[in-house]
Amino acid sequence: MKFASCRAADGGFLIDTFSKEYNKTTFEKSEFAGSEKAAELFKDFDYIDFVCSGREMLYYARNYPPVKHSYLRKIVAQDIESETPFKEDDLMIEVKNFQKGSGDMNVFAAGKDVIRKALLDFDDAAREKVRSIVPEEVLFFKTETPLKKAVFVNDDYSLMVFADGQIVRNGGLNELRSDMLAIFGGEDPQAELDSWLSVAGDLSEPDGLSDIEVRIRKTIISFFEKLFDFFSPFAGDPGETAVFIGGVLPEGAEKIVQEMDSSVFSDSQFLVYGFAAQLEMISESVDNDSTVNFATGDFAYKGGFAFLKKRAIIALILYVAAILMLVAGMEMRIKYLDERISTGEERTKQLMKEVIGKEMPSLRQALSIMDKSIKGEASMADKKAVYPYSALYIMEVIFPYFTFEGSTIEVSEISIKEEGKIRVVGTSSTLDDINKFTEQLEQDPLIDEINRGQINTRGDKSSFNISFNYAGQKKEDPKAKKGKKKGKENNE
Repeated sequence: MKFASCRAADGGFLIDTFSKEYNKTTFEKSEFAGSEKAAELFKDFDYIDFVCSGREMLYYARNYPPVKHSYLRKIVAQDIESETPFKEDDLMIEVKNFQKGSGDMNVFAAGKDVIRKALLDFDDAAREKVRSIVPEEVLFFKTETPLKKAVFVNDDYSLMVFADGQIVRNGGLNELRSDMLAIFGGEDPQAELDSWLSVAGDLSEPDGLSDIEVRIRKTIISFFEKLFDFFSPFAGDPGETAVFIGGVLPEGAEKIVQEMDSSVFSDSQFLVYGFAAQLEMISESVDNDSTVNFATGDFAYKGGFAFLKKRAIIALILYVAAILMLVAGMEMRIKYLDERISTGEERTKQLMKEVIGKEMPSLRQALSIMDKSIKGEASMADKKAVYPYSALYIMEVIFPYFTFEGSTIEVSEISIKEEGKIRVVGTSSTLDDINKFTEQLEQDPLIDEINRGQINTRGDKSSFNISFNYAGQKKEDPKAKKGKKKGKENNE
């Protein structure tokens, strides 16, 4: 996407060109273009920010009551009608609070005919692309350093702008151009000046300049001294003064003005802004929605067809991409959940086999058998469901051996391996309880290969690590049972 920030000047336009991708804006170039060339350039832009002249702008600041913006605008319109010959219906009015911490509101008003006339410099196609119409006085509030005053120098007028108003002077850069033309005495002074400007060097350093360059340099200084002399009665307190130059000057002219030791603006430091910097500041303020914009109502931006088409295509692409990403995300999520469910089911079966001894139809049934076994409420059918080598069955048999009355044994770990290999780890306050535990194990005919391990005593605690083999109850072979029953019938 490409867009421009521009203003009318010297029979053409001063234009800053920018490109934008997503939220990143890149400055490309700055140039002056005559009307025909500008019309060609505007064809390539998606939209245009336009800086309008401040000469016919009504600008002031006043303290207004803190009311809704719609009410405030009506109050401002009433003030303008009562104090000036203008009527509300003939004006574009904008009210902003640029002075943070102050109750003063900044009022900008321009005649609709004035704006309509300014837009005649654009052809119909370019006019549709004008996104914003911004008065140049807004630049006073957009510098990094807060200003007390600023001087705007344009082709045929100059302004001194303050926080609460402005002063207009007829005459501007055209006077300087006339003074420079007078230096050339040939048959076509304009052609000579243009030719000289095309090859002129930097005028900011006085050493090494040619005779014509010295005279041009003095002419520039003389012009600005005369300009500052006009505004000096209104300059007020010393301080930093911005100078906004709305035209193309010889190379180094801006630096000359910045370094001027003005006797008129004593103790003033000049901050000079060329037209390229000004247009960039305007475009940035429009993007941030922190400016005055007269592109409303009759002058509202309707958007060029190409701009809207690109926006629609981008929006459609983003929408389709979002749907595809959503579907892909859902499929990945479903696959992930399926894998988790499958893993959970396998883990549940494994746990049921380890705890109960065999897989159960459902986790609910397995938990029911475990709960009844722990409470001692298990029925014969439930007990038969518990496989002899299961953790639940073995724990039910082994627990009474170390939980006898008065036992001080605290078991921290019971590990049960396949085929009844069991290890019990714990502590006891007395060796007698450990001995009693092992004695009861020895008395169980289904337990063998008892290994007491090493008993360590520290303080009043003795730790043990006893392992043994639990044979469990032998399951009767169904075939043998059937054969036994058949033999009994034959005997009878």
